[in-house]
Amino acid sequence: MQPGSTLLETLGFIAAVLTTLSFLPQALRIRRLGTAGDVSLTMYLMMVTGQVLWLIYALVISSPSMIAANIVGIALVGWVTGMKLRDLRRARIRPPAPAE
Repeated sequence: MQPGSTLLETLGFIAAVLTTLSFLPQALRIRRLGTAGDVSLTMYLMMVTGQVLWLIYALVISSPSMIAANIVGIALVGWVTGMKLRDLRRARIRPPAPAE
């Protein structure tokens, strides 16, 4: 192990926790409201794709902090993306109610 690598990996874990958990408030809001209508599908598709690529990179360089962060991030972002796709599918099946 190189000098300072434990410190760097600890720094990586802290950064990973903060950035990964930043998606939690959005996921909790969607769960509470039952809809992902105000979420950008493009943003979440780009994010989940990026996180999958980061996970591949993390596996290649064997970085535990990056591996853990991206696995959790993919789960959270994937769930939000799934909820958004569910809402879009429901909207296509069920047309909006006419205005009174």
